[in-house]
Amino acid sequence: MSAVTDLDPNGRLFGALRTPCVVVDAAALDRNIALMARLARDAGIKLRPHAKTHKSVEIARRQIEAGATGIGCATLGEAESLADANIGGLLLTSPVMGADAFVRLTRLNLLCGLLAVVDHPMQVDLLLKAMQPTDPPFQLLVDVDVGQKRTGVASVGDGVALARMIAAQPRLRFVGIQGFAGNAQHVADPRDRKAFAHRAADTLCGLRDALIEEGLAPDIVTGSGTGTHQLDAAGPYTELQVGSYVFMDADYAAIRDEESRPLPFEPSLFVLATVISANRPGEVTVDAGTKALATNGPPPVVILGTADGARYRFAGDEHGILTNAPSHAPPTLGSRILLGATHCDPTVNLHACYHVILGETVSQWPIRGRYAG
Repeated sequence: MSAVTDLDPNGRLFGALRTPCVVVDAAALDRNIALMARLARDAGIKLRPHAKTHKSVEIARRQIEAGATGIGCATLGEAESLADANIGGLLLTSPVMGADAFVRLTRLNLLCGLLAVVDHPMQVDLLLKAMQPTDPPFQLLVDVDVGQKRTGVASVGDGVALARMIAAQPRLRFVGIQGFAGNAQHVADPRDRKAFAHRAADTLCGLRDALIEEGLAPDIVTGSGTGTHQLDAAGPYTELQVGSYVFMDADYAAIRDEESRPLPFEPSLFVLATVISANRPGEVTVDAGTKALATNGPPPVVILGTADGARYRFAGDEHGILTNAPSHAPPTLGSRILLGATHCDPTVNLHACYHVILGETVSQWPIRGRYAG
């Protein structure tokens, strides 16, 4: 269990923190980063961890130092914040559109040699129009719908045609394909999760093989995620876009393999809250509601600072309710509670900085690129 779980939320390190706020156990974070890096090395596969989870220059640096080949970014804002901090190997994992999106892409390519994905010929045309004669070549991947039905080409034929279009342009470089099975990551049943992951892999294999026949063998096959990383390490992926493993959350706590073992990572992200009302038997109100914890996930499964078995429920924008078992006394008015994350990515997006616990010190790390663009 993480070092934060051994600390008293009402102790010295937490006393000066204004609540609600996000707390990171740096020791647990570093153990998670090291473990995933080792698992990838042992499997002979590269890592391009996803910044959409943490939106942090400091965490991205830790991942690169542990051996990651680069960092995935869901938005231009995330990529710009990391590029400004000299983080390299960036891959923009979502197609873009918009008034200045392609100009921003070309600026990022000048700054850090960005890789990006496309799933439609119009995106290729708009990128070419935004490029200046002196710009370096732009490396592109074809995004593939592997079952999530969110982005990506819908057929092998469309994928081959788009790759041909890219490869025919002297100012562009076709370098690979991407397929993210987000629909597989949180499937609790291990057999169902394996079936989703295998369907995604089969789709990518079909396009990869067709591209090889066309003389367009992809150098990069990228995708995967925390929930399926063990399955996907067998291929056809050349790199994994894992993200939530650094923090973990209530959703991923439910994931088990076929031997009923949980994922091998530990919780490192928490929301610190204060008990602000204690007038009802067996219940207290804390100052962390929907503005502090994401609502698109199950409630926290780790709650520190009260008796085991306590349960959290949302009670509005600024409030949450903790219910204790009748045999346990609830926490007292003014006491502090550490809540595990609901869904870690959007929980992070609600806050401006991390309060990072490392040994006997607390540091602040900015959370960057928090907005959609």
